[in-house]
Amino acid sequence: MIRKAVVPVAGLGTRMLPLTRSVPKEMLPLGRKPAIHRVVDELAAAGIEHILFVTSSRKTAIEEYFVSGGREGGPPPLDYAFARQDVPAGNGDAVRLGKAFAGSEPFVVAWGDAVIRSATEGSVVRRMMETHARAHAACTIAVEYVPEDKVSRYGIVKPRYESDTAFPIDDIVEKPAAETAPSRYAVSARYICGAGIFTALEETPRGRKGELWLADAIRSLLREGGPVWCVPLDTDSRRYDIGTPLTYWEAFADYALEDEADGTSFRELLQGRLNDS
Repeated sequence: MIRKAVVPVAGLGTRMLPLTRSVPKEMLPLGRKPAIHRVVDELAAAGIEHILFVTSSRKTAIEEYFVSGGREGGPPPLDYAFARQDVPAGNGDAVRLGKAFAGSEPFVVAWGDAVIRSATEGSVVRRMMETHARAHAACTIAVEYVPEDKVSRYGIVKPRYESDTAFPIDDIVEKPAAETAPSRYAVSARYICGAGIFTALEETPRGRKGELWLADAIRSLLREGGPVWCVPLDTDSRRYDIGTPLTYWEAFADYALEDEADGTSFRELLQGRLNDS
């Protein structure tokens, strides 16, 4: 059973300025909880017990939130650790900083600015764990089928064949043009990596501005014959990105509308606003 997760949260949040000048985007509320709390709830529900946040000196609010947890309504009582990535150097560099934390064990990677909401919390990561073990995979990736006009926003995988439950891939391409994309299966913010990912990251050339990307390291694993599998999001799961104002508003509205105490009142308020416009 996989018990560890690396959660990168050091991104600058430039698309959410000026709000993120003082508040990390991961700390923005989704209903009654910060987005990063929702991510941790998901991981805890999947059986994760130890989390390493790869953060920065600009985001001490995240550290304070989890270190001071334990009160009613606080984050799950897991083992939290922190590593600093003060110079933006790509998401692969953030994962690389988890080497000592992960050791020789497989671990989950979950981007801290993306929430996967499911009818059964944590179900996507649990399905990934099952596939990773069954396939003896070097890496397992959550994916979702996206519209053609959104293909260029994501990493896109090339399936060896397609399946509703899990399938192996032959390649992964970062943000391809729609007309050249190998499929419409987009990487969906969750990975499981074996310890071999650290060797692949060390051997992967850095790109412009010294950035190191996880997708490039996964391509290295594929070239060396390492099996990489994908698990599609099921029909009762949805990914929310806290990356732009519009995607954030959408996520906040959906969580607020389903709030047990005030969701109905919030829905009536929105309907009244729309009727008045």
